[in-house]
This record gives sequence, C-alpha cells and structure tokens, in this order.
Amino acid sequence: MKKFVKTLIGVVITLSIVNYPLSIGATSPYASYNYERGTELYPTLPSVLPEKVYTGVDLGAGSLRNPRDFRFGLDGLAYIADTGNHRVLVLDEELNLLRVIDGFDNGSEWDTFSSPEGIFAEADGTLYIADTQNSRIVVLDGEGVLKTLMDDIVLTGSSLTFRPQKVGVDDAGRLYVVSGGSTDGLIQLDDEGNFIRFFGSNRVTPNPIEVIYRMFLTRAQRQSREQFVPTEVSNLHIDADGFVYVTTRNVTTGQVRRLNAKGDDVLKHDGWGADAYGDLTSTSRNYNRTTQFMAVTADADENIYALDNASGKVFVYDSYGWLLFIFGGKGEQAGLFADPHAIAERDGMVYVLDAGRGVLTVFRPTAYGEKILIANRLYMQGEFEQSLEHWEEVARLDANHRFAWAAIGHAYYGRKDYDTAMTYYRLGDSRGGYSDAFGGLRDAWLRDSFVWLILGIAVLAVGWVVFTKIRRRKSNPS
Repeated sequence: MKKFVKTLIGVVITLSIVNYPLSIGATSPYASYNYERGTELYPTLPSVLPEKVYTGVDLGAGSLRNPRDFRFGLDGLAYIADTGNHRVLVLDEELNLLRVIDGFDNGSEWDTFSSPEGIFAEADGTLYIADTQNSRIVVLDGEGVLKTLMDDIVLTGSSLTFRPQKVGVDDAGRLYVVSGGSTDGLIQLDDEGNFIRFFGSNRVTPNPIEVIYRMFLTRAQRQSREQFVPTEVSNLHIDADGFVYVTTRNVTTGQVRRLNAKGDDVLKHDGWGADAYGDLTSTSRNYNRTTQFMAVTADADENIYALDNASGKVFVYDSYGWLLFIFGGKGEQAGLFADPHAIAERDGMVYVLDAGRGVLTVFRPTAYGEKILIANRLYMQGEFEQSLEHWEEVARLDANHRFAWAAIGHAYYGRKDYDTAMTYYRLGDSRGGYSDAFGGLRDAWLRDSFVWLILGIAVLAVGWVVFTKIRRRKSNPS
C-alpha cells in the first residue's frame, strides 16, 4: 500500500510539472527527487532549471578546453581557468569577455601558464592563479601586472611536491591551496608564499576488523594491504565569514566540511545523513555513498551547493545539513554534464562549469525552489512564524517534503500549540521535535492542572487519615 501511495504521488507530481506556474517554462532535463528517513527516495517538483548554456564561442573567447575552475571574484567579475588553453578568462557581471590572460611580464621576458586549474580574485582585482603544471602560484594585479611569483614553496616536514590546483585567500591575506597528492589537507601560505602549516586534513577511522586482522599478518603482508591514509581534499570555498569549505572524494562521511581557524569541522550535521552527504545506492544490507564531490560553494544564507562529479548532480543543503533539493545529472542536454568541475552561486543563480563539454551552464530556481529557499532563510533566522506560510506552500506542492512538515511543526511549537506541533512533527518524522512538543504538552498540562492535583492529593490524604481512624475504632471498640 505504501509503495502504491508513493507511486501515485509521483504520478501527480509529474503531471503537475506541466501546469504548475513555475518560472519553469521548459521541461526539466533531469528527474527531481529527495530523500525521506535518510534512504527512501521520492519524486519532487524541479527546484532549479537551466536557463542558459555558454560555450567559449558564446563568451567571445573561442572554444574552451578542459576548463577546471569558475569563480566570482570579490571584485564582482567572473573568472574561468581555461586549463587546456593555458589561460584565464576575465568576464564582467553579464559574462561578457573583458580580457584574456595568457601570460605576464616576468622581469625581462614573457612568461606563460601551464594548465592552470584554480583562480581567486580579491576585491581590488588582485588575481591568484594556481599555475598547476608549473608548480607555482602567480599573483597579478587588476591590470595583469605581476605582483608576486610563488614558485619556490618549501613544505616544511613534508616530501610532497607542490602542485597547486585550487587557491583561496582569507581576509588576513593567508592563502589556502589544494595541492595534488596532498593527504595532509590544505596548504596554508602567507601573503609572500611562505609555508605556514597543513590545514584541515581528513581524519582516518580504521575499520576495527581490519585492525584486528592485521595483528596476525607479517610485516610484508601488512605493507601490501591498503594503508590507513587520509584522502585528498578536492576543492575549497571561503565564505564571507572566513570559514573554509572543503570537499573530499572517495570517502563515505565528511565529504563536505566547514573549517574554522583551527581547521576543525564546525558544520552542523542534523540532517538525515548526519555527516554523510550525496546520493545513496541501496545494497542488500546497507546504503553506500557513491558521490565524488568535486567542488563546493555557499550562498549568503549559508546554504551549501556541493557538486558531484560522479553523477553530475548538485546537492543543496542548509547550514544544518538538511537536504533541500537536488538538480543536474549526466548527459548531453542543457542542464546535464559530462565532467563537471566547478560551481558558483550569485544572487540565487547557480553556475556550473563542465570541463568535459567545455561549457558554462547557468541555473535559475523555479518558483517552487524559491519557496524552499525563502522558507528556509526565515526558518534559519528564527522567524518561525514568518516562515510558516512559505513552508505550508511547499508542503502543499510536495506532500513528501519532510523538512517542510517539521518546520511547520516548529512554528506551532513556537506558538505553544504543542498538540498541533506533534501532528506536524510526526508527518516530518522529526523524533526530536515530537519529543520536545510532547514534553511541552506534558508541562503545560501539569501547570494547568497543578491546583487540582494539589487539591486532589490533599483530599486523598485527608480521606486516608479519616479512613485510618475509622478502621482503628472499628478494630478497637472501647
């Protein structure tokens, strides 16, 4: 019966896509879905749809070859690391080509890039280029004039060869670098290129059974088995508050982390997947994460946009780890990708760079997606009452949206309407919320019934005393 209901809901949602007045206009090129109870998939309305696809020719720069990075600089301009063409494109806010940087004056000679994979621009236009195959970071001013050449990086205490792939800079001028082959986390440099430390390495949790098994192996046998080595960070993003978001491939938990100044993960993990992110693949005994996150960004509301290279999908989470929606996929249609490598967000629009096809796709939220984002923004700001109207609309459009039901329950909890809150928490499968609402209902009942409880206890006490005296008189007649 449950499967029949879900199938019926899926049909209704699919049919409603045609008539629902989203800013959709076009048919979605991918199936939209979400998860309930962490593992059960259900269909949804599309939250985000492709608006335009740009080729290098559209941008006025000729064909793009294996482009690996797209960023909006703090100066408001857009930048593309056109890796295969050994150059960087600078675009204005409307994605019109301003200039092409394919080299720079290095003293008395013209110097060029070799497969640059990462870029970052500061508010004054200072541009940091991860010149990957040249094993250096090139720092240019807004006019393309060389400021600093970080080409002799000494990684103290490590035999790692410096091969920068991505770069970001915080407000203090510290550089954070993703370097190929580094299992020690990001490389942190000062503004002159001096090594400071490794930052935010992935923690390794050995399999207990494997640990016991190794106790009975010879040294040669232990060395031949897979080592407990941390995995490499794949990309980074620095938000307006200075927190560093990183993605990691080939792990089942902690694929997305938000690091503070100490390198500790401060991302809240209250969603269904706890500290695991991405898609789920069912097996006979459990569920395995199969995603390979290649890039990450965050919007002004701290919603996280994580790009999965394996499936071509973008997973959007709020700051508490709740999955809001999913879009994208692998394919040749607009909105689908061959080998996605970079993602950026600005003013609600999402930009995904596909290295395989050499295109930049711009996505816009649908009316349904905007409802989710607005409702969640108010909810995260503690404006539960104001978010109620929007969450109710989301739940009306998508009866399976568990977080919407739970958020509605929270609004009623704020009203101290605990009985109604429990109903919505149950629909949202929010055990914590239901428990809190039940506790509130119990406490309210105790407060309202306190006087009567005291009177009842007093009456029982007096009655017991009278009953005891009467019984004694009967048993001891004088």
